Amino acid sequence: MPRPLSVTFLALAVLCLAVFNLFGAVSGVQRYAFLRTLPLAVSPAYLIASRAAWGIVFSVVALGLWRLKQWGRLGALAAFSLYAAQAWFDRLVLSRSDFARTTAPYALGVSLVGLALVWGILFRRKVKQCFSA
Repeated sequence: MPRPLSVTFLALAVLCLAVFNLFGAVSGVQRYAFLRTLPLAVSPAYLIASRAAWGIVFSVVALGLWRLKQWGRLGALAAFSLYAAQAWFDRLVLSRSDFARTTAPYALGVSLVGLALVWGILFRRKVKQCFSA
């Protein structure tokens, strides 16, 4: 069964998210000395490790989606949910700026739309059948 176009786009979007996070980790390593001078709520190591971990997770998930593996579908559902949860944890617990509070409604909308898209695509009957084949 051929890969649905929606899964192709989702796999490419997940790959882009992986690259974005990996670049963030590399950038954090390159600028570690500068990051240590900032009044951050957590160590820069947390930020770098988090980006690196998500980069690896999303790389693996993108591969699973591209190859129509069931673990890729389940991994995408779990990864996006956990990624959104961590983003909200970071925002609510670690944020110190008025900007974070001001943009919270927009961020909530983006989180909900993103999760709805991923879950909606991966729970379509036609898509589920491709992964079970």
